[in-house]
Amino acid sequence: MMNVERIDSSPLKTDASGTALVEGDSPRPARQTGFFRFFRHPVLWIVLAVAPFYLFDLSTPAFNDGECMYAEIAREMRLTGDWITPHLNGKRHFDKPPLLYWLIGLGQNVLGETEYAARMWAALATLGAALVVGAIGRSLYGGRAAWLSALVFITSLGPHLFGKLAMPDLPLVFCITLAILGYVRGFLIESPASGRWSLLMFVGFGLATLSKGLVGFGLSSAVIGLHAIMSGRLRSFLSLRFASGIPVTAAIAVPWYVAAARANPDFLGYFFIREHLMRFTGERFPPDECVALPVFLVLTFVWTFPWLPLVPQALWRAVRRLKAGPVLKGVDMLPLVWIGVVVLLFSASKSRLEYYAMPAIPAFALLLGRLWDDILEPGPASRRTLATALGVMAGVMVLAAFAAFAVFGPWQEVVFRFYATSWPTSGWIEGPEQAALLDRLRIPSIASMAGLAVFTVAALVAALKSRPKVALGITAVMTAPLFLMIHWGFLVVEPFHSSARTAEIVTRAASPEDVVVFQEPYEYMWTSGITYYTKRYVHILKDPRFEGVASRLREPPDRFLDGAGLQQLWASGKKVVFVGETTRGDLTDFLNQAAPVRVVGRSAIHYVLSNGK
Repeated sequence: MMNVERIDSSPLKTDASGTALVEGDSPRPARQTGFFRFFRHPVLWIVLAVAPFYLFDLSTPAFNDGECMYAEIAREMRLTGDWITPHLNGKRHFDKPPLLYWLIGLGQNVLGETEYAARMWAALATLGAALVVGAIGRSLYGGRAAWLSALVFITSLGPHLFGKLAMPDLPLVFCITLAILGYVRGFLIESPASGRWSLLMFVGFGLATLSKGLVGFGLSSAVIGLHAIMSGRLRSFLSLRFASGIPVTAAIAVPWYVAAARANPDFLGYFFIREHLMRFTGERFPPDECVALPVFLVLTFVWTFPWLPLVPQALWRAVRRLKAGPVLKGVDMLPLVWIGVVVLLFSASKSRLEYYAMPAIPAFALLLGRLWDDILEPGPASRRTLATALGVMAGVMVLAAFAAFAVFGPWQEVVFRFYATSWPTSGWIEGPEQAALLDRLRIPSIASMAGLAVFTVAALVAALKSRPKVALGITAVMTAPLFLMIHWGFLVVEPFHSSARTAEIVTRAASPEDVVVFQEPYEYMWTSGITYYTKRYVHILKDPRFEGVASRLREPPDRFLDGAGLQQLWASGKKVVFVGETTRGDLTDFLNQAAPVRVVGRSAIHYVLSNGK
């Protein structure tokens, strides 16, 4: 296969299949077009083959409280008919734009208020992103690199983990890749369809802005704008075609922001200043969770597993290809800029989480797809590259199996210390329930690591025997049992991440006329687990630390109680059910001062008390 290198800043020319060409290239024979051509494309069949691992059993485990926020806000939108102002437990909640809420609400109308109705959008977005990655790879590197890039993306650990959760991060990835595809096909490639493709970029901008606000728009526009500047294409990029697309983005994104601002005079300041600027700089109180920078950087690469061992080689070869010609003109510049923008932006943030690097995974997949395209060509250098990488990974997997035995056995305190340091507000403590969970995970974890080692050794043997296609297949197939084990792991840890079991206790103890009071959590979104699974509003026992904090909209005020207000309600004769966090101390003695307390039940993360039978 011919390697594609750009040596000037003029638009890329393409063959009949949309693959970039350079001077001297001859278009490949036109392939079958239309309906049949689409269904003959390898990328489509790869996505269809992997789809069951994304769409299977999305109804379990129960939502974690982060997922519940999106599902509950969508439910309250449906109940109130207010699709403009997001509400959580009846309180305005401006943390995120509404795209995912709207999609989940649509799913709930069709499939009911189920986990599947909420999670399917992230899964579908991940599968869609794989198709788009393949399309970008085809334009930059050619047909075989296209399906290799899609294969790498859809079988990587990160997209699978977060593509099965009701969260906006993988829908955001889809929006960003869509915008970049529109940029590549609309502005970098010279074809009769460039005008139509360019509109796709602006559609991606609009959807990204509705998905994650300024972060969504900023990431996609920064990647594209920086590449246009660095590659010397800014003058041709800022053209009439660009100007004609701006209204498309505005038509998609602006109406909701205008409507939200008209309905809520405090929306713009709260949303853009507190939820964007102050969160990014770490000035918002209470402080957001922030994963340590080394952990974030390491996980950025871990999310590419099992292709991780080849990432350094993929990056190095991309840089080497750029150095072989005018550095800023090569097609590899786009995925490198893509990775750099995402990683550097969130490295500077004071509120980064472990999965914030997801928008960079498609770019890693493109470079890895190009590397595998080279490896599949005959040549001793490529075989050495593959064998070395797989040899390193086999050794790491063997060590990981021994580490799993140690960490889940005699070194359990390492796990508790790691969680306490990296996620201080996670509620993970060293206790008998957590220790029992680690004991339950020990054998499957050791078996999983050992199994991955066996697969990797098999791929290494294939590479040493100069059978790179077999090595590729083994590496891809090893993700199937890994994905199944991940699903089992989610089921095991469900009691420690979901309020569903607590809600069952509350539902049995409280009739619709009774009052349910929930202890105000560090992040208000954690209230969503109780409200979603009990299908009711709850009162909130205020945390004194957050009195007068502007980022806390305590509304309606009569639903927020201080300690004296709770005691008064407890002694009023009306039945009250109180839910507290096990990590913040038991309030039994405090409530006993007002009226006798009955212990209703306890889950792994909450205790439930009542003042009545």
